Amino acid sequence: MNKKSIAVLGSALALSVLPFSASAYTTENALNACAAAMTEEMSGGELGYNIDQSSSSARRLRGVETFHLDARDPASDEVIARADCVVDGRARVKRLKTLPLDAGDASERALTAY
Repeated sequence: MNKKSIAVLGSALALSVLPFSASAYTTENALNACAAAMTEEMSGGELGYNIDQSSSSARRLRGVETFHLDARDPASDEVIARADCVVDGRARVKRLKTLPLDAGDASERALTAY
Protein backbone atom coordinates (compact mmCIF):
# COMPACT_ATOMS: atom_id res chain seq x y z
CA MET A 1 0.00 0.00 0.00
CA ASN A 2 1.18 3.45 -0.77
CA LYS A 3 0.86 6.43 1.58
CA LYS A 4 -2.22 7.79 -0.20
CA SER A 5 -4.24 4.59 0.19
CA ILE A 6 -3.21 4.30 3.85
CA ALA A 7 -4.41 7.86 4.47
CA VAL A 8 -7.71 7.19 2.69
CA LEU A 9 -8.21 3.94 4.62
CA GLY A 10 -7.41 5.70 7.91
CA SER A 11 -9.85 8.52 7.13
CA ALA A 12 -12.59 6.08 6.18
CA LEU A 13 -12.05 4.12 9.38
CA ALA A 14 -12.15 7.29 11.49
CA LEU A 15 -15.37 8.45 9.82
CA SER A 16 -17.02 5.05 10.25
CA VAL A 17 -16.34 5.07 14.00
CA LEU A 18 -17.45 8.68 14.53
CA PRO A 19 -21.25 8.07 14.67
CA PHE A 20 -20.82 5.41 17.35
CA SER A 21 -18.51 7.40 19.58
CA ALA A 22 -20.31 10.72 19.14
CA SER A 23 -23.50 9.49 20.83
CA ALA A 24 -22.11 6.80 23.11
CA TYR A 25 -23.35 8.47 26.30
CA THR A 26 -26.18 6.65 28.03
CA THR A 27 -28.71 7.39 30.73
CA GLU A 28 -26.44 5.49 33.10
CA ASN A 29 -23.63 7.99 32.42
CA ALA A 30 -26.08 10.84 32.99
CA LEU A 31 -27.37 9.40 36.27
CA ASN A 32 -23.82 8.93 37.54
CA ALA A 33 -23.03 12.57 36.68
CA CYS A 34 -26.20 13.76 38.38
CA ALA A 35 -25.53 11.66 41.49
CA ALA A 36 -21.99 13.04 41.71
CA ALA A 37 -23.29 16.61 41.36
CA MET A 38 -25.98 16.01 43.98
CA THR A 39 -23.44 14.50 46.40
CA GLU A 40 -21.21 17.52 45.92
CA GLU A 41 -24.18 19.84 46.48
CA MET A 42 -25.00 18.02 49.73
CA SER A 43 -21.50 18.82 51.08
CA GLY A 44 -20.05 15.38 50.77
CA GLY A 45 -21.28 12.12 52.17
CA GLU A 46 -22.16 8.88 50.51
CA LEU A 47 -25.14 8.91 48.21
CA GLY A 48 -26.88 5.85 46.88
CA TYR A 49 -29.62 5.81 44.29
CA ASN A 50 -32.00 3.34 42.73
CA ILE A 51 -33.52 3.58 39.30
CA ASP A 52 -37.19 2.78 38.89
CA GLN A 53 -37.35 -0.58 37.09
CA SER A 54 -39.74 0.80 34.47
CA SER A 55 -37.11 3.33 33.38
CA SER A 56 -33.95 1.34 33.94
CA SER A 57 -32.90 0.96 30.32
CA ALA A 58 -29.40 2.19 29.59
CA ARG A 59 -30.45 3.93 26.40
CA ARG A 60 -28.39 6.53 24.59
CA LEU A 61 -28.91 10.17 25.40
CA ARG A 62 -30.65 12.24 22.74
CA GLY A 63 -29.77 15.82 23.57
CA VAL A 64 -30.87 17.65 26.71
CA GLU A 65 -32.71 15.48 29.23
CA THR A 66 -34.00 15.93 32.79
CA PHE A 67 -33.62 13.40 35.58
CA HIS A 68 -35.58 13.56 38.83
CA LEU A 69 -33.62 12.40 41.87
CA ASP A 70 -34.55 11.50 45.44
CA ALA A 71 -31.69 10.85 47.87
CA ARG A 72 -32.55 8.49 50.71
CA ASP A 73 -30.88 7.69 54.00
CA PRO A 74 -29.59 4.11 53.63
CA ALA A 75 -30.49 3.27 57.23
CA SER A 76 -34.06 4.59 57.40
CA ASP A 77 -34.94 4.87 53.69
CA GLU A 78 -36.18 8.39 54.47
CA VAL A 79 -35.85 11.00 51.71
CA ILE A 80 -33.12 13.45 52.72
CA ALA A 81 -32.83 15.49 49.51
CA ARG A 82 -34.62 16.02 46.22
CA ALA A 83 -33.28 17.48 42.99
CA ASP A 84 -33.95 17.79 39.29
CA CYS A 85 -30.89 17.42 37.08
CA VAL A 86 -30.56 18.59 33.48
CA VAL A 87 -27.84 16.96 31.35
CA ASP A 88 -26.73 17.47 27.78
CA GLY A 89 -26.16 14.77 25.17
CA ARG A 90 -22.67 14.12 26.53
CA ALA A 91 -23.94 13.40 30.07
CA ARG A 92 -22.62 16.70 31.43
CA VAL A 93 -24.69 18.32 34.15
CA LYS A 94 -26.02 21.65 32.92
CA ARG A 95 -28.24 22.45 35.89
CA LEU A 96 -28.98 20.89 39.25
CA LYS A 97 -32.03 22.33 40.97
CA THR A 98 -32.45 21.34 44.61
CA LEU A 99 -36.05 21.04 45.72
CA PRO A 100 -37.74 21.18 49.11
CA LEU A 101 -38.36 17.87 50.85
CA ASP A 102 -42.13 18.35 50.56
CA ALA A 103 -41.89 18.30 46.75
CA GLY A 104 -43.41 15.25 45.08
CA ASP A 105 -41.50 12.02 44.68
CA ALA A 106 -39.26 11.66 41.65
CA SER A 107 -41.80 9.44 39.92
CA GLU A 108 -44.50 12.10 40.41
CA ARG A 109 -42.22 14.92 39.21
CA ALA A 110 -41.37 12.93 36.08
CA LEU A 111 -45.05 12.85 35.13
CA THR A 112 -45.77 16.51 35.93
CA ALA A 113 -45.37 19.15 33.25
CA TYR A 114 -43.45 22.24 34.35
